[in-house]
Amino acid sequence: MYSATDPPKRSNGGLTYGGDNGSGDGDRSWALSLSAGYDVPQGNMGSTFKAAPTFSFSYLNNYNNFTFNASIGYVSYKPKFDTAYFVGNDPTQGYVQYGSFNSLQLYTGAAYNISISDNARFYFGLDLGSYFNFFKYSANDGQGDISAYNTTYSQQFIAPKLGIDVMVSDNLSLGIEGKYNFILSGSEANNLNFTIQDNYVSSNYTAVSYKTFSGHITLTYHFY
Repeated sequence: MYSATDPPKRSNGGLTYGGDNGSGDGDRSWALSLSAGYDVPQGNMGSTFKAAPTFSFSYLNNYNNFTFNASIGYVSYKPKFDTAYFVGNDPTQGYVQYGSFNSLQLYTGAAYNISISDNARFYFGLDLGSYFNFFKYSANDGQGDISAYNTTYSQQFIAPKLGIDVMVSDNLSLGIEGKYNFILSGSEANNLNFTIQDNYVSSNYTAVSYKTFSGHITLTYHFY
């Protein structure tokens, strides 16, 4: 079992990734990490979709005080209203029916680690990557003409992050992490142009602003 009386290189190596282990050799190490959390949409998207569970898997490469990650994640947002009307609650004036908004996330990132004890570290950094989004909806003009849409597109994003990680055994750590995800300028965001407010579709159509805040619990296995 892990103990604070273990040699410093062993206890600190998993948390500072070789940066403060006292050896000065700058050895690399690596780790595999699972993450589960909750993602809360903001802006126009937050008026249309509910918060949702999110999951990710990461390969971590550690060098000195830095951690580099390659990650894949997934989230599926459900609409706040299955049906949204163009005028009041009158279906004869037209309405939109939404499906879930599914997003596969591929990204890389880097973080700087600061030891706060032999067994714990604080870190902050950035993730950068792409969302591959899949979304279905249908529109009824109120006169019986129904159009169905399957929308698939990608968006580039950047996500500042910070967290705390604590060793619970020789190789295993638990952590919490917060991220704010937002779209880079010039990212594609076509066809997602309905905004729902209180079960009413805004007549002033605007592109969905894809910004979210997410909190995660991480479980990481470190290889030395």
